[in-house]
Amino acid sequence: MSALFKARGTNSVGLLLIRLVVGSYTLVLGIMQASNIQAYIDRVKAVEIFSPNTSFVIGFILPFALILLGTLYIMGFFTPPTSLLLALISLFKILSRGLFPTEGVPFNKDILFFICFVTTLFAGAGVISFDVFLDKKKKKKAAVVPEEPAKNEVTAEVVEETPKAEQTPAPPAGDSETKPPETGQS
Repeated sequence: MSALFKARGTNSVGLLLIRLVVGSYTLVLGIMQASNIQAYIDRVKAVEIFSPNTSFVIGFILPFALILLGTLYIMGFFTPPTSLLLALISLFKILSRGLFPTEGVPFNKDILFFICFVTTLFAGAGVISFDVFLDKKKKKKAAVVPEEPAKNEVTAEVVEETPKAEQTPAPPAGDSETKPPETGQS
C-alpha cells in the first residue's frame, strides 16, 4: 500500500514534460498567428487597449516572439528569462480577456500556462536541458579563478623548542622569596 503514496521520478522529468507540452502549445500558437498575420493584427486592434499603431506593432511582433520563445522553452535554453517573458505575455492575455473569456468555458487556459511559466521561472529547466551546459561553463570558470588570501588573515607560526641543555630551570612556583646563589663561603 505504501507504493501508492511514494513520490517517484525526479523533478527534472516533470519540468521536461511541462516544457514540452506548454512550449509546444506556445510554438504552434505562434506559427498559427504568423501564418495569417493580418488577421491577428486585426484581432489585436479590435481589443482597443492600445492605439492603432501600437496594436499593429504588437500584433506583428508577438507571433514571431511566441515562435522564438516557444522554441527556447522546449529546448530549455535561457529558461529563466524565457519563462519570465512568457509569463508576462500570459498575464497580459489574462488581464485583457478576463478569467472567463467566453461563455461555456470554465476558466481561462492562460492561467494554467502562467502557473507553468512561473514554476519554471523559479525551478529552472531541470537537468534535461541546454541550461545545464551553461551552468557547467560557469562552474568551470569559477573553479579556474584562484582565490586571493584575505588581507586581515590570521596565520599560525611554528615555534621550535630550544634544546634542554640551553634551558634554565624555572624557580619553583611556591617560593615567593628569591634566595641568592650559594657561594663557596659560609
